[in-house]
Amino acid sequence: MSIRTADLDLTGATEAFCARLSAEGRSPATIAAYRRDLALVARVTGELAPGIVCREVTVGLLDQVFSAGAVTESERGPRSAASLHRMKAAVRAFFAWAAETGVVGDNPARSIRMHRLPRKLPVFLTTAEKKRLLKELKGRTDFSTLRDRAMIEVLLGTGIRLGELAALDMDDIDLDAKHLRVRAKGNVPQVKFIKTDLRTLLRRFLAERRRHGRPEMEALFLSNRDGRLCQRQIANRLAHWLRKAGIEKELTPHGLRHTFATHLYGATNDLLVVQRALGHRDVSTTQIYTHLVDGQLEEALERL
Repeated sequence: MSIRTADLDLTGATEAFCARLSAEGRSPATIAAYRRDLALVARVTGELAPGIVCREVTVGLLDQVFSAGAVTESERGPRSAASLHRMKAAVRAFFAWAAETGVVGDNPARSIRMHRLPRKLPVFLTTAEKKRLLKELKGRTDFSTLRDRAMIEVLLGTGIRLGELAALDMDDIDLDAKHLRVRAKGNVPQVKFIKTDLRTLLRRFLAERRRHGRPEMEALFLSNRDGRLCQRQIANRLAHWLRKAGIEKELTPHGLRHTFATHLYGATNDLLVVQRALGHRDVSTTQIYTHLVDGQLEEALERL
């Protein structure tokens, strides 16, 4: 069904587009990134053509927008190729939606060229670093450390994403069935296997969690104020323990997902197993881990 708004401006259309993304189950972080990029494009477009509405945007005008200093430069200097790539992708997706819904008659973003970016190798923990981190956590007995250890070992043992970890509820853990349930990208439910040593840790943590947390709280991981730990707090806890363990890498919680995948591929040499474990739709997304393990092999051969 088309949107009957022939004179919809870019700002109004952006909000309608973001509402569509939300209805499709896209993550809040993804929607926020689209909104941020499209707001900049709308501002620059308005400066180049005051009062313009969506249906008046042309191929030539978009070329001017992506050549404008406000787009090519940021406050910190030249905008990165990755940022420009993401912004172009947002504009293409936006105008594809606008053409589909009748906001524009013709898609002016059809000629925007997208160049494949070189894929960066992700940061991950080596086996020795992983052991050091876990040794630091295992040496303490207070509940906060037990909680942090459980969070970190769930990330290392299942490869789930940070947002999926933060959203876990008590009922999502089924130790008898050896699995945990997560709501993955697009709000798609997935089941992850819990290995034996992780089940032992979680059984201990759940017993302490029931003693320390308010019974009405559904969240699995609670802050010291009995609220659900947010993603930023979890990232801060990981950074704290990395420092304690003397690991100087700039590693985010997503780096623990990379660690899980890298070690799983190293153990199995089976890319399809890693793809299934990570929940990737396309195996090409998983192929980066073959390069990581090949790099480790090269380093080992150099030391012979």
